[in-house]
Amino acid sequence: MRAICLVLFSISLTASSGLAQLGDAPALYAGADIVFDGRLEKIARSPSGLTAHFSLTQLIKGPAATSKDLQVQIPVETRCHAFEENHRYLVYGRNIHDQLWVDPCEGSKLFSQAEPDLRYINTINPKISEQCNRRRLKQLARSTPIVVTAKVVGTEDSMGTPATPFRPWCGLVLTTEYAYYDVLDVLKGQIHDSKIAVEHGICWDTITVDGYSPRLSPELFREDSVLLLYLKTGSHRDDQVPVPFKSGYEDVDENCGAVIADSDAAQSVRKNLHGAR
Repeated sequence: MRAICLVLFSISLTASSGLAQLGDAPALYAGADIVFDGRLEKIARSPSGLTAHFSLTQLIKGPAATSKDLQVQIPVETRCHAFEENHRYLVYGRNIHDQLWVDPCEGSKLFSQAEPDLRYINTINPKISEQCNRRRLKQLARSTPIVVTAKVVGTEDSMGTPATPFRPWCGLVLTTEYAYYDVLDVLKGQIHDSKIAVEHGICWDTITVDGYSPRLSPELFREDSVLLLYLKTGSHRDDQVPVPFKSGYEDVDENCGAVIADSDAAQSVRKNLHGAR
């Protein structure tokens, strides 16, 4: 029976790995027997490979959950990223011979990196939405003193200017990384510098970080990306930033303080702020 399960699981991986690589959220969602959001509490050895124990945050698709704890089987080795304990994930799973099997190659990912998936799922189930949705961004726009659009020039890591060789996750103290920008448009408040350095929090499982690594996301903060920034004045650090950038700014939200400016949600905020000026 174990051999049959493993063979069937290998076949399912082969059929779906291409979909995962394309980031095809509609196909991933349609092909999954269960979709859920949960925190991975423990990984342990099992007769069929590894067993992962999740603390369920929300069941998105599949049979009704009978408890807040969910157990799934995962392969010992994977071509994709390996699951790690104490992280929150959006999980796509398959029911194979009465066992739930999950593999990152079938689309499962850190919840902080699942915004496109959640945006699609919202079209099916309006109760599910991405973290930086339209309502959240509008709330931030009302409460944030400075809102701008700015083009990314680089980050401490990409420009080779980290303050310390090892950067810990934020915890007992706030850990940040500078990103450097050319300011394009001031939508709210006042900002007199055309080139600014902004502190962004480096916190566990947040959207702006690079997944498992304590640094800013190279994808979100890649050179020439245009971001919508929610800022306040102030700084937690007194180290120097490269000339001609001016420090003294920090984002107001560790998840949604910097978002792609041309997303539908961000464009809605920009339109509203332009109209209010």
